Amino acid sequence: MIELHDLALDAPDGRLLVQGLDLQVPRGGNQLLTGPGGWGKSRLLKVIAGIERPARGTVRVGGRQLWPGDGVLSLIGQVRLGFAFAAGGLLSNLTLRENVALPLRFQGVPPVELRQRTEAALDRLGLLAVADLRPHAVGVSARKHGNLARVLALQPHLLLLDDPLEGLDAEDRAIALELVEGWAADPACTLVIAAEAPDAFTHLEAERLQLSPAPVESP
Repeated sequence: MIELHDLALDAPDGRLLVQGLDLQVPRGGNQLLTGPGGWGKSRLLKVIAGIERPARGTVRVGGRQLWPGDGVLSLIGQVRLGFAFAAGGLLSNLTLRENVALPLRFQGVPPVELRQRTEAALDRLGLLAVADLRPHAVGVSARKHGNLARVLALQPHLLLLDDPLEGLDAEDRAIALELVEGWAADPACTLVIAAEAPDAFTHLEAERLQLSPAPVESP
């Protein structure tokens, strides 16, 4: 599903984050990216998603070449991609319900199915009571759960999660972790998680890749 060859990433300030990275994640596989903050985990997810360009290297997803190439445009109609950002990611002018439904509208999902999938995702993440509020009117946990609900409703082939448990209290972490475990066990879903503190994911069956200021290590 994911193939990276001789990948190099740099930071906006010019620092080299990653160099010479080769990585393959098979269809239905699970990959955990770990390492200190600020050393490329989030950037690597965005490169895999096709929304940021690497400094060097080749990126293929679902048999389509993203880089060098047209990035995420290469995936349209080919790979259903879900991305839960560490912060933000929801459109500020839409309610949580509208945010969750938006990708389904782009897909042309029939109205009845769209409503069913949207409401089911909001319910699963405990968001029905605040579903008609906009992101600025809810707390951090609700915004993060809104990102996860949008991904859940989308039913993606490829799922990229950036620190999905960060900033959540124990109850909300348990809800999110149960969802992540379900995705990890689904052979139809390829899952990549970036986590600065990966202890919560130690029981997941996943390959692990550590990013650090030193050259890339694969424990």
